[in-house]
Amino acid sequence: MNNAIFSKLTKLHILTPRGICRLLGAFFRDGVSLMALTRFSAKYYPGRCALVSEGKRLTYKEIYSHSHRLAQLLYRDYALKSGMCVALLCHNHIAMALLLPALSRLGVSVKLLNTDIVPDKLREHVERQKISLIICDHELKVQRVPNDLPCEMLESEDLYQTISDNTQDIHVKLPRITRGGEISVFTGGSSGRSKEAPRKMSISQFLPPFYALLEQLRLDEYHSVFLSLPVYHGFGLATLIMSLAMGKKVCLQRHFDAEKALKIIADERVEVVPVVPAVLARLWQIDNAPTAMQTVKCIISGGDRLDKKWADITHMHLGDVLYNLFGTTEAGFFMIASPDDLLRNEEVPIGKPISGVKCKVENIDSHGVGSLWVCSGWAMIGMKNKWQNTGDLVYCDDDGCYFYRGRSDNMVVCGGENVYPETVEKVINEHPEVIASMVYSTPHLQFGTVLHAKIELAPDSTLTSHTLKTWLHPRLTRAEMPHEITFHTIHTLDSGKVARSL
Repeated sequence: MNNAIFSKLTKLHILTPRGICRLLGAFFRDGVSLMALTRFSAKYYPGRCALVSEGKRLTYKEIYSHSHRLAQLLYRDYALKSGMCVALLCHNHIAMALLLPALSRLGVSVKLLNTDIVPDKLREHVERQKISLIICDHELKVQRVPNDLPCEMLESEDLYQTISDNTQDIHVKLPRITRGGEISVFTGGSSGRSKEAPRKMSISQFLPPFYALLEQLRLDEYHSVFLSLPVYHGFGLATLIMSLAMGKKVCLQRHFDAEKALKIIADERVEVVPVVPAVLARLWQIDNAPTAMQTVKCIISGGDRLDKKWADITHMHLGDVLYNLFGTTEAGFFMIASPDDLLRNEEVPIGKPISGVKCKVENIDSHGVGSLWVCSGWAMIGMKNKWQNTGDLVYCDDDGCYFYRGRSDNMVVCGGENVYPETVEKVINEHPEVIASMVYSTPHLQFGTVLHAKIELAPDSTLTSHTLKTWLHPRLTRAEMPHEITFHTIHTLDSGKVARSL
């Protein structure tokens, strides 16, 4: 650990003698859990605003008292205890943020479900994961939850109303635990085959990526975070936990809306904005975006491919504030591209490995592109410090910077040539009038398989399929050229990623 990191951790009270004693005391009372982290933050930032959502504000002291009260309610009335499994199907709001430490304090394993999940997939999860309770938002209960699930169900709104009613006595002694339950996020989309990525409550897993964010992004220097990324997404979950550990004000948005997001950023003087690239693109479509984001000091892009166009626009309006993070649900985040990396390269790199991570490229082809393998100490349970194939195709330059080339399982053969839809999307998105694109394969009698493209244009665009194909002609091979181009609004999931199902 270098002197700069030591100084930052001391400033955050983590390495002071009193801070160490308080942290150990929190672990003794609440186990190694998110509740212990909440207790620690409440000691140092009791009156500081911690959460802002839908007109409500909670201080750090209130977060701890509310989440502890919620744990007591769930223990007393629903007999939740260590070893049980609870699924959360919730958008970003205060009740969701309180449920995480409350359930962790009970030693319960938490499954964070994609809010775009289809009912049949939800039933599969319940049966396969042996879930005993689902806590969900009322609107998601109506949209996503089948009536015949073999488990109990609670609404997040009802739980929050109960713990907010100070006239109700919920006092009960909680059982002692040594460690909070696992928290799992799932790979895959709303209807595709998903894979669970569970993680234990562990300081050793938390600190290495925490060091990297402190050292390279200087997150300790800022005071407020805007979080529209869903907490069920690994990027969103990590952002929430790390922000609360550092005493930040976290502004939550239940559903992403670009105009409302910019109003929150401006009104709350937000400094840090984690986004997926599709969200960043939509923010820059709003006329007053440069003015609304004048307080922003750090934008963290992750979860999908970042196009050069949006990196350049961000730099033009806000300066050197944009970082690109790369990782997987299974391995966690393990690469960072700095603003300088984004500026000095003609395409956006996914970054360089952070300290404590090993990366290698296997099965390299004649163009220097191969499969990315990673080994990290904070990977999902069962993969810690083991090499795993991410399924991503990358190129590594002489400076150790990695560049994304697509998914190995997305490769299609068009007219006898290997083609990657992500490569075609990247080229299409470079057009100044394109906001987003989705390229997919479809059967063809003559060529076997060809590509089609759905494209979302800027509001004032007059671009036609013919003029776009003329622009693409010198930039794509014959096999890569979409046979059909249609213009639509590109639907995004709650995560902000493009919905790939047609």
